[in-house]
Amino acid sequence: MKNKTLFRLFLLVFLSTALLLGSLLLSCQKAPVQKADLVIVGKIFTGVDHQPFVEALAAAEGKILATGKRNEIKKYIGPQTRLIELKEGVAIPGLIDAHTHFSSGGQSLITLSFRGVNSVEKVQQMVAEKIKELPPGTPIFGREYDHTLFPGQKWPTKEDLDKVSPNNPVVIRRVDGHSAWLNSLALKISGIDKKTKDPFGGEIVRDPKTGEPTGILKEAAMDLIKVKPTIQSTPEEDILRAMDHARKLGLTGVHASTNLRELEIYKKLRAEGKLTLRVYAWLPIEEMDECLRQGLRQGQGDEFLKIGFLKAFIDGTLGSGTALMFEPFSDDPSKSGLPQYPEEIFYQLIEKAYANGFQVGVHAIGDKGVNWVLNAVERAQQKYGKKDLRFRIEHAQIIKPEDFKRFQKLGVIASMQPTHCTTDLRFCEIRVGKERSKYAYAWRTLLDNGAIIAFGSDWPVEPLDPRRGLYSAVTRKNIEFDFPEDGWFTEQKLTLAEAIKLFTWGSAYASFEENLKGTLEPGKLADITVYAKDLFTIEPKEILTAPVAYTILGGRVVYENRQIND
Repeated sequence: MKNKTLFRLFLLVFLSTALLLGSLLLSCQKAPVQKADLVIVGKIFTGVDHQPFVEALAAAEGKILATGKRNEIKKYIGPQTRLIELKEGVAIPGLIDAHTHFSSGGQSLITLSFRGVNSVEKVQQMVAEKIKELPPGTPIFGREYDHTLFPGQKWPTKEDLDKVSPNNPVVIRRVDGHSAWLNSLALKISGIDKKTKDPFGGEIVRDPKTGEPTGILKEAAMDLIKVKPTIQSTPEEDILRAMDHARKLGLTGVHASTNLRELEIYKKLRAEGKLTLRVYAWLPIEEMDECLRQGLRQGQGDEFLKIGFLKAFIDGTLGSGTALMFEPFSDDPSKSGLPQYPEEIFYQLIEKAYANGFQVGVHAIGDKGVNWVLNAVERAQQKYGKKDLRFRIEHAQIIKPEDFKRFQKLGVIASMQPTHCTTDLRFCEIRVGKERSKYAYAWRTLLDNGAIIAFGSDWPVEPLDPRRGLYSAVTRKNIEFDFPEDGWFTEQKLTLAEAIKLFTWGSAYASFEENLKGTLEPGKLADITVYAKDLFTIEPKEILTAPVAYTILGGRVVYENRQIND
């Protein structure tokens, strides 16, 4: 009996031990490694400060599985994995343009463009050639002329256009979109003459001797134009054309000027699976009441399409001489800019948006315009308490020295376009003098004061190509004329890593998506831009022509440069 008891006890201990060992063995067995849809091997810039570069990256189901050394990533490669091996290039987080007029940019690709034209005579020649292609009397519309490229930087006149187009109305928007050049027939059709009063926030430029309109309309005065454009394409066609252009430039996301009608087009394209980049769609602040009625708010949507901020304007531009300044322009002491709202009305508008939980992005270029936006946010915070609404100042080109620190204090993002600096440096000191120019396009000073910056292009005001922005940020040199030799106010230059971060993480933060994209880390969206050259080792000038090898959205290749990849 005793032996049976001992045997049973032994058997119980043996079985328990076996079960325990079996359990331990099972727990020690590794779970099957998930195989990647995509693996990239080569030089990869993650944008993560503690590990800026890795050798390989694996992605599956639209997101990043792992990053690290190539030996660590090999285990993710399966029979269905697409492997991209970089021999000379570099992969970076997907570039996000934080400020575009996207559908307008798409239309600009098929519109008569005067970008870079440096004389009135060349404009006349192009207009005359266009007239020959069209039925008699057809309106001529163009864009992107820049009078600061003309000899003496003189504004053109209606008579310049009348010489080649007496019978066709002509309307040409300046490159910044904040003024327009009309011929006499276009002015007549629009009912604009010597007796027409300037609208609030606008100016009909007049001959100082006769008082007659010269043909230049600034800001709100452009609303008086009655010439009807000839329809060349639909908004949907413009957006599709813009997306095709963007994917070839390595862009995986844009913050895009939109209205409620265009928002429906983006929703349709999203439902049809036609979006080849992610869209943060901003709406005009004039549609705030309709947004409230429909229950629309920032952040609604998904990873491909989200409603963005409400866009407002407080001033014009430096090029058109309409930016709102504390002191008069150096080259025209009679003027200091055109506010688009009376100051108190503007503050009330921003307070209303803040109270209703809207993010707002305000176009402000002059130092007074920037100051008013900061004042408006401060007043709203004092009245309603501090909220994480991440208000943005779009452009923030000239800033009073004492206002730099207010960006961080108020949580206001500087949404800036580095190519504006390198374009405007040709005339900035003429317009506002050297002292105020020290505080223009001051990226380094903003960063040193704790501000967050998001980079973009302002396409079609500037070309969409982000390489131009990266080059401008690290050199502060005009691209077309390659000057100044060492850059303009060189203390404001950025490193390439910083510039990329502002085109990626900065833009993601500005849309409340820094935990979703903007760096290459496990768990984030596998949005990646791949260049065929290593941007970190080539000469800065070569950045402008470094080929885009791949544009990858959610681990899916949406553009492949077959000329260099075959």
